[in-house]
Amino acid sequence: MRRVLISSLLAIQALGAQSAIAQTPFSMSPGAPSPPPAAQPAPQQQPAQQAPSTAPFEMRQQGAAPSGPSTAVPAAPSQSAPPSAGAPPFNVAPQRPAPPAQAGSPAPARPAAGAAAARSPTRIERPILPFETVRLEGETDARSWTVHLTQDEASSGASIALGYKNAVVVMPEGSRLRIAINGEPVVDTPISSSSDIKRLTASIRPGLLRAGQNIIRMEAFQRHRTDCTVDATYELWTDVDSASTKLVFAEGATKTLRGLDDLPAVGVDNAGVTTIRVVAPKIYRPEIRDRLLRLVQLVALRGRYAHPVIQVVESDPGPSPVGTIKVAMGLASELRGLVTGVPDAASIQPLTMMMQEPGSLGSTLVVSGPTWQDLDTAIGIVGTRGLGVSQAERGMIDTASWQWPEVPTAFGAQSFRFADLGVPTQEFSGRRLKVGFSINLPPDFYATEYGETILHLDAAYTSAVRPGSHVNVFVNGMISTQMTITSQGDIVKRYNVRVPLKNFKAGLNHITVEAALLTDADERCTPGETLSETNRFVLFDTTTLEFPTYGRIGRLPDLAVLSSGRFPDEDLPTTVVLARPDPLNYSAAGTLLASMARSAGAPVRAQFANAASADDESVLFIGAVDQIPAGLLNRVKVSEHLRMIWPSTPTAGDRTGPQAANTDFSLPAPQGSPDRMAAASTDEVRKRWSETFQRRGVFQQTIGTVQDWMEKTFSLSLKSLSLNERTDAPYEPPQRASLLVAQSRTDASGVWTLVTARTDKALADETARLANPMIWSQVAGRAVALDPRETKLQVEPIKEYRFVQTQPPSLSNLRLVAANWMSANILPYALLMLACCTFLGIATSLLLNRLGRHS
Repeated sequence: MRRVLISSLLAIQALGAQSAIAQTPFSMSPGAPSPPPAAQPAPQQQPAQQAPSTAPFEMRQQGAAPSGPSTAVPAAPSQSAPPSAGAPPFNVAPQRPAPPAQAGSPAPARPAAGAAAARSPTRIERPILPFETVRLEGETDARSWTVHLTQDEASSGASIALGYKNAVVVMPEGSRLRIAINGEPVVDTPISSSSDIKRLTASIRPGLLRAGQNIIRMEAFQRHRTDCTVDATYELWTDVDSASTKLVFAEGATKTLRGLDDLPAVGVDNAGVTTIRVVAPKIYRPEIRDRLLRLVQLVALRGRYAHPVIQVVESDPGPSPVGTIKVAMGLASELRGLVTGVPDAASIQPLTMMMQEPGSLGSTLVVSGPTWQDLDTAIGIVGTRGLGVSQAERGMIDTASWQWPEVPTAFGAQSFRFADLGVPTQEFSGRRLKVGFSINLPPDFYATEYGETILHLDAAYTSAVRPGSHVNVFVNGMISTQMTITSQGDIVKRYNVRVPLKNFKAGLNHITVEAALLTDADERCTPGETLSETNRFVLFDTTTLEFPTYGRIGRLPDLAVLSSGRFPDEDLPTTVVLARPDPLNYSAAGTLLASMARSAGAPVRAQFANAASADDESVLFIGAVDQIPAGLLNRVKVSEHLRMIWPSTPTAGDRTGPQAANTDFSLPAPQGSPDRMAAASTDEVRKRWSETFQRRGVFQQTIGTVQDWMEKTFSLSLKSLSLNERTDAPYEPPQRASLLVAQSRTDASGVWTLVTARTDKALADETARLANPMIWSQVAGRAVALDPRETKLQVEPIKEYRFVQTQPPSLSNLRLVAANWMSANILPYALLMLACCTFLGIATSLLLNRLGRHS
């Protein structure tokens, strides 16, 4: 028995010594250093039999990196082992650094970056939406655009990822979301995600994608859960999320831009933006400024980007994110210190080449040379094959990257079939059919006050469609005309629907045709009626839109000419002046010029200067409001109050969270009785209204009614019956506006244009927002102000302008121009007609007195 007890005590002592070596004692001291463990021989047991070296419960914050890579495999739990034998005790002290490794013990090696990349290849993910969110509305809606791919991307395996969210009233059983690539369906899924963004992935057939241009079409067919009325269709929508919708290429795929022809394959980011990041040395020099602002236009043109945004930096910011192309521009001797890997050939000859960024999927376009002349030659290479025939000559606007097919230009006396405008034949079983397309008009379009375009409608509807149904035509969001259906069941062939030209403008015009259909079945709305697939209406793609010959003459000022990509006087370049030669002002100017170049299909003819001169006929000034020279606001007819209003009222986007919370409007608590104050307020309001109606007698009310009827019926108002010369009062933009573009004509044949914002950073950011094609197409009038929260512009109409001849003199064009001017100035037209009638009467009387026979 004594031997057994002695053996047990020795075994317990040995186990206690091993446990003391394996773990640290419990300590509440935060600063006690941990002594390095004594060197131990390598254990002879298998790793699976060792106790785990990490605790099963840690207080380390989420995301914190562990002190070292853990390679231990957790052992199977032992039923007889106490808890303290498998894990160190709980320690609330801050985590101590790992003890230094003892000599002779192998330290765990961290995997190299290259090895990690080799084991886990980076997948190429390409966002494909042209905007941050694409909304499909109504019972049927569709969008089409193109995406460019490199040869490497097209030849590798790929799938498409989709993320969307829909309105809660959308019925999943009767609603579908479909995506087709190059005419072949790849996604067809029920619309069933009203609470959160739903994500799904579909594979793409090998060989379907091709190098270069790929056409993507997205369609939504939606039905309401409970309501069968036409009004309920406006509640149907599906938002496609850009961050979740992308092309995903197989692991190991590469994206290599092999040349300038691959520039369109740069793609977009999650907001639909393509960033051109220019790295240039000493940008304050005029030699760099002029070449830089020309180069960004050529890159935007060669890349055919829908929403190009320019970023100018003086040092290499590192790898380029998705949707960004880095452009390194400058003399070879100066560029070597900024960008790594510049070829030696740049020191002896003009060089324009694409380079793959090391450790990144991005690419760098190097434009360099040993001298300024060589640099000019290298810049010219970028635009050599990208310019060709201008958009005006071929009659098409390059909108493929955000709207397919490309938009045609109507120069007058032309017809466009729906099939050519991207509107196919559609059979429809719902309540509101909507189709849309775009038409471009030249910058000298002048026919808004007279004339009309004719929609030759080819359609058919069943006897279920009741009289009172109608077809509406919207132009730029404004209803232009309505055709009412008066019979039950009919086939309409080339039915003339007259659309006034009043809502058209120079540049892009968005036209929507809607058919609102009323039926007895929808009025009853029995359960399941919204799922009916019985077609009741068909719109044929043979429908045509016919434009007449209209007047063409330019006007100064007119910002619509600016948004169409060229200045009013093509023979004389405009002087571009930057308030400061810094990266933010360069970025804003580059973004503006790139958008103008994309609209025109050619670089802007401009010269650059450090300051504007009174002798300059046309000037484009870009700068923050505190950098505007004295007198420039008056020159462009903008209120001088802008200098005081904008600095004191930052936009909503400039405020931080706490500041935004303090902007809620509140009143101090009233001191009197609430009931008394309410009664007094009601009496005062009633008295004021009574006095208003007493002052307006029956005669005044009758005059007001007649004025309203004249303005509604004939678009005539007292202002149009005035002979006083129309002048533009100083424009004062809304306080919430984040960007202002204003233009005014000069005494000569030019215009002065101002682009300004609150700060330099706001100028660069808001100019990038202005470059959005959906906002850029709204630029018109003599001044526009950009709203910081919405994608719309406040347009100040033109009152005082001067004509500029843009077409060869002809009697027919002069007649059309005169007709439009007289329609806008009805009183001078009436006086002219009265004078002509008086002259005709006097001439007739004199002629009769001389040749007539006295009775």
